Amino acid sequence: MVIGLVSCETNEIKYETTPIDQSRFAQVRLVYDLPLVTSSSSNVAWLVYNGDTVSRVSTPLGSIFPNSAAKYHVLPIGTSSVKLLKVTTRDVTYDGTFNLEAGRWSAFVYNTSEPPIMVQEPEVYQTGDPWADTVCYIRFVNLFHKADGTPMGKLYLKGKRTINNVVTYIDIASANYGEASDYVPYKLYRQGIKVWSGTESSLVFTVFDENGTQLQYYKTATTKGPYEATGMSMAKGVNYILHFNGKDGTYATQAYRMSQFQVN
Repeated sequence: MVIGLVSCETNEIKYETTPIDQSRFAQVRLVYDLPLVTSSSSNVAWLVYNGDTVSRVSTPLGSIFPNSAAKYHVLPIGTSSVKLLKVTTRDVTYDGTFNLEAGRWSAFVYNTSEPPIMVQEPEVYQTGDPWADTVCYIRFVNLFHKADGTPMGKLYLKGKRTINNVVTYIDIASANYGEASDYVPYKLYRQGIKVWSGTESSLVFTVFDENGTQLQYYKTATTKGPYEATGMSMAKGVNYILHFNGKDGTYATQAYRMSQFQVN
């Protein structure tokens, strides 16, 4: 028997990258959180920084550009302009400026007359022990309005769990209007799964006001009920931003949105 050995040359695969000069540039992702009623007619596609178009992906309310892909754009430190234009008509939905400092930022567009609210991301995210811990980390951003467009005030984010028909509310974080909480650990459960991926699905979150009252919204034109954000999934060791945006109102004018995106 003859065994032939073939020598192979190993070639390193390289990707073109350009290092960011952190003394001159910062990173920013834009979040589209205007207090409008959710509708495809409110979608924007054209994201323009300092006169340059950087995205043309149709993006709905409560999402990050481009359309929920957690990407940063690199902009010079200092004052930058930003425009959002609708998908087909190119009508201007937002036209403003903001000041950008060094680091990585999430810029929340929440008011057509105001600069975006800037929330800085940490240099290093918490991840916990990959074996001992089953927690994710949640930052809560409060951008919710009353029906008249004024701030709702300080709000409290809670997780809701139902075990053996017993409902429990877990305190997570609080934030004044226009502010963000720190990242807070939130325990996840395997729910009897033997081989667990580390992701819990069908999570439920809700919001309470300063009086300890759960926010109520119109489920139908005549019936109100407690607001709950349902069907969310989170994985251990991952950091998330939950940004509560929109406004109170009637069945036709209300906009309750608990939006989520992963940051690491």
